[in-house]
Amino acid sequence: MELAWLEDFLALSSTGVFAKAADARNISQSAFTRRIKNLEHWVGTPLFDRSVHPVCLTPSGEAFKRTAYESVKALREARQDLIQLSRREGELLNFVALHTLAISFIPSWLKDVSSFMGPFNSRFGVENFSDCVEALIAGTTDFMLCYDHPSVPTMTNDARYPWIKIAQDRLVAVSGVDAEGAPIYRLDTQGTVPFIAYSHESFLGRMSDIAISRAGIAPQLEKRMENSVAEAQKAACVEGLGVAWLPEATVKQSLAQGDLVRISDAESEQSMSIKLYRNIEKSRAPVERFWTLVGSAGMQRH
Repeated sequence: MELAWLEDFLALSSTGVFAKAADARNISQSAFTRRIKNLEHWVGTPLFDRSVHPVCLTPSGEAFKRTAYESVKALREARQDLIQLSRREGELLNFVALHTLAISFIPSWLKDVSSFMGPFNSRFGVENFSDCVEALIAGTTDFMLCYDHPSVPTMTNDARYPWIKIAQDRLVAVSGVDAEGAPIYRLDTQGTVPFIAYSHESFLGRMSDIAISRAGIAPQLEKRMENSVAEAQKAACVEGLGVAWLPEATVKQSLAQGDLVRISDAESEQSMSIKLYRNIEKSRAPVERFWTLVGSAGMQRH
C-alpha cells in the first residue's frame, strides 16, 4: 500500500468524479482509476459504489475514510518534523575535546563565544588525544579542541587541519593543605614526595615529565597513583594523596578557596596553548560561519 493511494482515495471521496479527482491529483484518469483499484484490492473490499454518479463511498469506504485521513495527516506531520530535525542537525556544530578541557575550559569559552556571535547549538564528544585526532581526520566532528606545546608533537603542520589559538594555560604543581592551610607536600624537601602521575602517552603526562625534568626533582618523586583525568588528580590532591601537575584553569577555583596550594615556581611551570582545529575538507555553512567569527575575535589563526 502506498501513501498516494490514500491521497487518491480522499480526493475521490471528496469529488465523487474520477476525472475531477484525477485532475486534482495531477495524474491521468486511467492511472488514477488503477490506483483506486489497487487500494481496494489491498483493503479487500470495494470502497466506492460505482453504480451511481457521482460515485459514493460504500459502508466499507465510509469506515475506511477516517483511517485514511488520520494516516495521511500523521505521515505528513512526521515528514515535516523530520525535515525540521534535519535542518536543526545541519545547524548543529560538533566538537571533540580532551576530558580536561571539557570540564575546566569549554563552558566559559562557549559563554564568551556566544556573547559575540549569539547562541548556537553544539554537541561535544570527550575523548583522549588520539581519538580526538582520529575523529577530526575521519570528518566525524567539525572541530577539535586540544592543548599544544612545541615540545610535545600533536598535529602536524598539515594545511588540511588549520587551527586557531583560542587561549593559553599553564601546567602548575599543586598540593593539598593541612589544618593550618600550609601545603602538605613541598618540592624543595630533602625526602621523597608522593606523586600522582598521568600515563606517559597522554599529552599532560608528557608535559608534566618536561616540567619535572626542568625542575630537577624526578629522583625525589615517588609515584603513588596514575590517573590521566586531571579532575580526578585534583580531587586526590585535595585529599592529601600526593602532588600533581595540573592545568591552572583546572585548579583556579581550588587555589582561590585554599583547598590546594601552588608549590611550583614560574621557571618549571609549562605554558600551553589551547587550539581549535578543523578539517578543511569538511565544510558546511554553519561551520564556516563559526570559524570566521572565532577567527575574527582577535585569536591567532594558522
